[in-house]
Amino acid sequence: MISLYIKCKFRFKDSMSKKRFCKKRKREAFTLIEMIAVIAIIGILAVAILPKVNGYINEAKKVKVVDQCRKVIMAVESYNLKNDSPLSESTSVSSAISNKGISKYLDGVEFGNLNTSSTSLKNCYDVVNGAEFDFTENTDILNPTTIDNGSTKDDVKK
Repeated sequence: MISLYIKCKFRFKDSMSKKRFCKKRKREAFTLIEMIAVIAIIGILAVAILPKVNGYINEAKKVKVVDQCRKVIMAVESYNLKNDSPLSESTSVSSAISNKGISKYLDGVEFGNLNTSSTSLKNCYDVVNGAEFDFTENTDILNPTTIDNGSTKDDVKK
């Protein structure tokens, strides 16, 4: 009876109402089983969501590659409009970037996701036109050999 008085400092007329009130107030914390159940549910939800998050990250990396290819194509097209000797589609991106007429359009642009030495302008046209591609293994760099060549340069101009 003393322990009930210590936990419940209220004064009641009869001992039955005191016991009922104190029993209701006693349960204030979560039990270990409830905590384990909550942690298990959170873990199951995290495992279910993780593949989707990885897919979104992969798509964001692909968007970066498409954006870099788009910048190269815009610079090449601007160069081709102003000069009588247009660059061919077989030209590598690195040689196009090093061209003085094109480099001024690409000032400050980073090409961290393009393998500029092995990617051709044709590859960039294909990527911008929606061709499927993959990255070099364990990197975020475009693998030009994986580009599906289903589109042409004329698709960009439409």
